[in-house]
Amino acid sequence: MRRRTLGITAVSAAALGAAAACGDDSDSGSEDATAPAFSGELVIWADETRTPVLKEFVADFEAKVGVKVTVEEHVETLREDFLAAAEQGQGPDILVGAHDWSGQLAADGVIAPVTLSDDQKASLNETAVKAFTVDGNVYGVAYAMENIGLIRNTDLVPDAPVTFEELIEAGKAAGTQEVLTVETGVDGNAYNAYPLFSSFGGYLFKDDGTGTLDPHDVGVDSEGGIAAFEKFAELGKDGVLKTTIDATNTIPFFVEGKTAIMISGPWALTDVQTAGLNYEVTAIPGFEGQGPCSPFLGVQGFYVSATAANAVFAQEFVTNYVLTEDLQLKLAEAGGRLPALTAAAETYAADNADVQGFALAGENGVPMPNIPAMNAVWEPFGRAQADAIDQAATGEEAATTAAQAIRDAVAAS
Repeated sequence: MRRRTLGITAVSAAALGAAAACGDDSDSGSEDATAPAFSGELVIWADETRTPVLKEFVADFEAKVGVKVTVEEHVETLREDFLAAAEQGQGPDILVGAHDWSGQLAADGVIAPVTLSDDQKASLNETAVKAFTVDGNVYGVAYAMENIGLIRNTDLVPDAPVTFEELIEAGKAAGTQEVLTVETGVDGNAYNAYPLFSSFGGYLFKDDGTGTLDPHDVGVDSEGGIAAFEKFAELGKDGVLKTTIDATNTIPFFVEGKTAIMISGPWALTDVQTAGLNYEVTAIPGFEGQGPCSPFLGVQGFYVSATAANAVFAQEFVTNYVLTEDLQLKLAEAGGRLPALTAAAETYAADNADVQGFALAGENGVPMPNIPAMNAVWEPFGRAQADAIDQAATGEEAATTAAQAIRDAVAAS
């Protein structure tokens, strides 16, 4: 199910009103005479990027509300630390993390649903709300979104390609060592492969039309899925896709001028800008005669722990104070990601061509599946992609093998 990620030039009056209400104490339903009196301490766990911003934000928040808020930094093992603590009935009141954690965390019973009003939902990007929805319940409040796109050296390739075939021709005409770089590696990379896979109509799990995915309907070996893997094999044979392009050289090759075209995300731009290259971010074009490329959308947000010591106040924090333009903009500046709050996204993208480029690249994007069955996809899909690229298997053989491995893993879970 494809949804637009950002209307750069339009924000509804309802969305603006909801965002304003979140930041206005006099209008907030949480601040009226019936609001509970908050006390005690609120503990938030976040990673090394969000922790400094949150510490700055909660200092002002504490002065206003009068409740102690502690932000603890967890580097690399945030999710694992939370699960270990939650199993013991301990841990934070609030966890800051990715939306695709939500399915497993909800299934494990370690996070609680959050209640957003219709106005609050309207103030957020629609896909951002959907990303945190599991079995009809919203389990997180979104604050940022990201996806990959096409980054082009405009000195070598002045015009954005309209089809993937045009991209290949432009990459060859640039006279560089590589036609393009996209992180793949010897084990493949399902995340980066998905946009090309989706252009042929391949799917991982069937969507019932409402965003609910069926883990028992695997589409890796569907007609479109097989066609996509056959294309991986063709591009591998032609030297367009290579398993020797991995995390160590995808960005360096672009920065060093060994390729004029790179498929990557916002995290690549620091190196590109430091190198002083002229570049542009645009959408990854689909294949001629096929559908558009649909990259995965990743959404970051705030969860409330099911064992929160201060559950009422934790709910208040994530449903009202997270939905302020000030916080979402500060988090956007720190992480370089598009805010999920529409009003904040409008402000952040207004004079930022890179943000606008990635937003347009994500127009046909889909939230990375948040169901637990997604854990069964990464390894077999990646290996099958690598086998097809390296000519170790035909496209059909690779797709069929991956699909069966996924079905077996889902059935055993």
